Amino acid sequence: MANVYRVEDSEILARHRANINASLAHRLAVARATQNQQLVASLEREQRQFGMERGRVNGASSLIQWLSQKWNELMEAIAKTSQLSVERISADGAIFWYAYDPETGKALYAESESEVLDWIEQNNLGR
Repeated sequence: MANVYRVEDSEILARHRANINASLAHRLAVARATQNQQLVASLEREQRQFGMERGRVNGASSLIQWLSQKWNELMEAIAKTSQLSVERISADGAIFWYAYDPETGKALYAESESEVLDWIEQNNLGR
């Protein structure tokens, strides 16, 4: 299964929002220094809206991250169920080996690890 890696949109978005916030803070400081109350009120309103929007985006972003994590977990589980499995079983002091290939449906109980390895090689399993 191929994994797709891409630049995190959340990093780019976070950097963009930080730049907007810095610019807004600077404009607000200048408006306050010049005692332009109308502009201060407008910029403060913009700052509140920016904060509310950022909260909505962060919520959506966390949902997307959660969904992405669950999707990856599902894909890993599917990949594991289609792989050759070998188990060492201990019962009443005796050791047995169990091998199963879900792609072919073949299974083997054996008394030794070497038997299992030979069976895997003879049947070209796990490739």
